[in-house]
Amino acid sequence: MLTFTTIQIHVPGAPALTPALGRYESNGRPAVLLYEVEPEDEFDDGLWCDLTVNLPEQALPGDDWAFVPCDNLMYLREFERRGLAEVGGAARYGSFGQLAVMARLAPALIAEEG
Repeated sequence: MLTFTTIQIHVPGAPALTPALGRYESNGRPAVLLYEVEPEDEFDDGLWCDLTVNLPEQALPGDDWAFVPCDNLMYLREFERRGLAEVGGAARYGSFGQLAVMARLAPALIAEEG
């Protein structure tokens, strides 16, 4: 189940976005999806991207950390600018050596457990 927030971010080349918070079923780590504040039409569910990726084989420093693919770094940097995230080290994953950064998420970006 997702919890939508009232937080909005604005990055160049993207519409206004709001985070929806959840947890990965396999390990309970925080999951953040970004939705358009105003979807284009009634057939658009508004999902822009998954901000986080679940890498259960990789360790994180704590329960308030998540992995963010480097392709989504511009969104993470906007959360960091607002004091809602902290960017940490990087890890490679996948068959093609994709890169993800560890991000410490503020409580406002973490779904409650349960």
